[in-house]
Amino acid sequence: MRKYFLIYFVAGLAVFIISCKPTFRIQSENILDRDFSRFESYKFFNPESLPASNFSFSDKNKKRIYDSVAEEMNRRGYKSIQQADLIIKIQGGTSHEIENRRPTYYDPYSNYGYYGYPYSWSRDPWMYDDISKKTTMLIIDVLDAGSKQLLWQGTGYGVLSDKAEMVEINLRQAIADIFSQFPVQPQPKQ
Repeated sequence: MRKYFLIYFVAGLAVFIISCKPTFRIQSENILDRDFSRFESYKFFNPESLPASNFSFSDKNKKRIYDSVAEEMNRRGYKSIQQADLIIKIQGGTSHEIENRRPTYYDPYSNYGYYGYPYSWSRDPWMYDDISKKTTMLIIDVLDAGSKQLLWQGTGYGVLSDKAEMVEINLRQAIADIFSQFPVQPQPKQ
């Protein structure tokens, strides 16, 4: 009996931990087949010249994104200089959506059940639930500075967190996940 309880407990705990992870879908694509080892430096594309709809993060999250991307590029041996070989262009934003859903459970006492609506204890079956969620879209383009051609693109889309203290951790993790598919892997620490 104890053995089965332990198995069910561990399985339930695993499901709980997996369900708490932010749901962020990652995708990347090598646009041009280039040897990334010949590039040594990078710089950021100025987001001030982009329309507001292409980069709509708070100032705090903008700094987090740029710091995380710079950290990932530095881990791969690239240096940040003004006359760089690569240009990194970041686009995206966070949108706030409200979804209306009808209850999916069945209550025999609603809709003129045993006592009949509105005298039963159940909720109104025609009432909708408002579900609020913030979804974040992040697009990281790596361009050749000389030819201005797109070399690599990494995207991420999903919900970072409902808790403000978890946004920074999940944003850093999302950027690390995007860069895990970058053609150049991080250099070992010395």
